[in-house]
Order: sequence, then structure tokens, then C-alpha cells
Amino acid sequence: MPRRRPFAPLVLAVAVAAVLPLGPAVAFAAPADSAVSPGTPCATAPAAVTGPTQVRAADGRPLPPNVAAFMRAYEAWGAAASVPGYMELFTPTGTLMDTGLPEPIGHEAIRAQMESLLKEVPNYTFDPLSVVASRDGKVAFVTARNTGKLARTGVCFDYITTHRLVLDGERVEQGRRFWDQTELFRPLAPELRNLFAGLTPTPPSVPRTTDRKQAWNTRDTAALIAGVDGPVRLTGPGLDAPLTGRAAARSYLDRLFSEVHSLRLEPGHTVRRGAVTYREWVGHAVVGPERREVTYGISERFTRERDGGTSWHLAFETLDLVATEKDIRDLRLLLFPRTTG
Repeated sequence: MPRRRPFAPLVLAVAVAAVLPLGPAVAFAAPADSAVSPGTPCATAPAAVTGPTQVRAADGRPLPPNVAAFMRAYEAWGAAASVPGYMELFTPTGTLMDTGLPEPIGHEAIRAQMESLLKEVPNYTFDPLSVVASRDGKVAFVTARNTGKLARTGVCFDYITTHRLVLDGERVEQGRRFWDQTELFRPLAPELRNLFAGLTPTPPSVPRTTDRKQAWNTRDTAALIAGVDGPVRLTGPGLDAPLTGRAAARSYLDRLFSEVHSLRLEPGHTVRRGAVTYREWVGHAVVGPERREVTYGISERFTRERDGGTSWHLAFETLDLVATEKDIRDLRLLLFPRTTG
């Protein structure tokens, strides 16, 4: 059985594991291209990029009515976050899941986490940037910007998250988030390794399979890249700029698999609209210097470009890949010295 991590992240908005069986600490994440680095003076929270009348599907047509209604509620909550408003986004049986959690959490844990978040970050804002939804309105992938200032330390956060939402009407029945926490802690602990530093292009090789599930689970980098159409432009955790070309993309995956020692992933939801395709892979992995088994998830976003190439974005966590359990606990104490539980 996978070992429970010392804390568990929240899925729809930002990670908080303050009470209940989820662990004692609180955590946030910031991507490499974040506008505000942790520990820097706070910037003014950005205005919403998409408003209720501007949110559209990737193919330019209006979103399904239930998704449009949900996004209006999501945006309204994100601009003025509250616990009651957050709980209104879920069905009575709604759940959340994230990398490292042994199983999805329900209402009691969701409410407790959001209460903790807003206590620690009273000016927290959540700004949905884009949404891609299935034609029937049952599944949506949302990309969002998260900003705020930790009340007790003054540390600011600005980071991007990807959310897969299964909707029942206008509310969430199942949510899962994909994000990386490592970029948050590196400004506070410079010795924390960037797994993807110093990449050099990897020569091409022959794919062993054309099945993408098998390619992930056998860590076949050549097959994963062969499954991307045209010239490749890759973005993902640990990168300050996109990687261009298949050799560069393969070096990135080779480095990922140097610390992901085994994968047992199953395909989750896939949504295709216009030029954009989202796909999720969820399951378990053995990772990091201690070869710990954790629940794990990877999301892929493919965007067909006008030049015939593909922008390929990966979202996954690397903190467990580069740090021990003790390291992770110590890093959290740098931000949140007072813990609960």
C-alpha cells in the first residue's frame, strides 16, 4: 500500500492540510514562470483574465450551459473566497483527490481545509484563466492562477494549477488537481534540487510501443514523444522556458524517469475541443531518493498550432522526487512554523 505523505494537498483551489487525518501542515505551490516568487514583496492581485461573459470553449463556441454557470460561480468565489461559497461549488457527495492522498476526501475534510486556508491566507484569490469542457458538460479541465499573502509571515504566492472536474449539473461531483510544489520552496531553500536543471538533448531512439498507457507505465520516452504530432514545444515543472524539439523533450522525460522508478497509471478523463486536448493519468508511482510509493497523477495538454506543431504541457509533482519525507516536513516548517495535529 502507498505510504501516506506527511500532509495532503487540496484539489480545487490551493493545498491546505491542517486538520483531520490529512496531516498537520499547510502547503502551496508556484510554477517556474510565476509572476511573484515566494518570499518576495506582494504584488497586487491580478484582475480576472476571463469574465462570466468571456469564458468560451477551446473551439470558440459557448460552453455547455451547466459549465458556463459553474464557471460563473467559480469565478465569483475566487474573487471573494469564503467557506460557504466554496462548499456551494460541490454536490452533497462531492469529493476531491490529489497526488499523495490515499483516497478522495469528502465534505468534512474539504470544509476543514478551506477554513484553514482562509485563516492563513485571508486575501487568497483564485482566477480561472481557461476552461475546456466536454460537449455534454460532464467533464471540464480548468487552468487557474492562485495568489495570496500568508498572514503570519508575509510570504506571497502566485502560481498556476490544473483542475479536472467531473460535474453533476452545475456542481462538482469529483475533482482532481495537478500541480508542482517544488518551485514554492526553492527560494527559501536554494539547495532544493531542480530535477530538470542542466538538460542536454537526448538522441532519438525507436519507440517500443504505440500504446500511450504502456508508454507511460514502461517509461518509454521515445514512444511518448512519438505520440505528439509535428514539431514539439514542451512546457512543464522546473522549466523557465519551453523546450523545442523532440530531442530536448526526450531529455526532459529521461530526467523525470530518473526519479520516477516505476509507474502504475490508468487513463482518466480525456476532453477534446477544437485545437486543445486534455488527458489525465492517475495511479501510483515509486519515486525519489527513498523510493517511496505514493499516489501519483500526470495531466497532459496538447494544443495544435497553426504551423502544424504541438504545444505539449505536462503537470505533475516533483517534490517527492527530489526530497525525503524529513526534508519535506522541514521545508514546510520554513513557511508554517506552527502546525496543528
